[in-house]
Amino acid sequence: MDNGTHNSRCETAQQHVCRCTGCGGSQHGVQGWLDHVGRDHTARQRKREDLEGKLAWTDDHPPRLKPTVHNQKATIDLARVDIADWLAARPTPARLNRDEPYPSPAEQVTALAEEMGRRAWHEIAADLHRATPDTTTVKRELTNHGWCDLFIGLVQTIETTRSAFDSIPGTVKRMIRLSAWQADRPHVTEAVIDLIVDKAWHAFQTAAFTGVPLLDILSSDEALRALRVLAVFICPAPAQHPAVRQHALKPLGDDATKILNDQTEAKLTELFADWQADDGDRQPIE
Repeated sequence: MDNGTHNSRCETAQQHVCRCTGCGGSQHGVQGWLDHVGRDHTARQRKREDLEGKLAWTDDHPPRLKPTVHNQKATIDLARVDIADWLAARPTPARLNRDEPYPSPAEQVTALAEEMGRRAWHEIAADLHRATPDTTTVKRELTNHGWCDLFIGLVQTIETTRSAFDSIPGTVKRMIRLSAWQADRPHVTEAVIDLIVDKAWHAFQTAAFTGVPLLDILSSDEALRALRVLAVFICPAPAQHPAVRQHALKPLGDDATKILNDQTEAKLTELFADWQADDGDRQPIE
């Protein structure tokens, strides 16, 4: 992924905050987590051990995680390591016609990040002055969960509409306008939202995926999974964004292919009240 003039530290950011007006949050943290996918298992294991070593526990017997923001952030990052592990291990899906190219799950996420994050943002940034006189403020406000709101909106809309292509952008626009975070983005007006969603939807159609009809993509679980992974990777603070946990991280945890491990899910269950699990399904925290 070409860095262009964007600050690469934003793309590999590990902090749970984004203020980058260079990309408006459209590339926050994504490349850093995709880089973990490309590393060997030992490197990801070191990352996991580093995060686990930072967790704070009570003196209870057995000990419990302290209900702190620090623990929430570290546990979210453990879930991201789980996702990177899963992406690294997944082969390219089998196709009936072996001559048809088809991307692996990691390639799917990378393609969406490239088209919807980098390339769409370049087009948005070029046209943003047509939608607002204060482009710098809009870019800053978009770092306040603007892009994860977009991806979650797409996930929820595709999940319910599937083949109704024409209705998807309008529904996503309404969802962003109704987001709880929109009150903190007063300069992200309807015109700005229209521009972003239209460019991102076009980018999604471009990315989904070479040689594969869009209807097939929207009718499968793979596009939803890739969008959910991207939402979790790009969100500056999933611990403060319930929609990302509910509509992206939790479904990844429920995925039949076992994306999150039992220990991570147990930690998420303990730290987040909205992470529902039956008592009989809960695993001891290690």
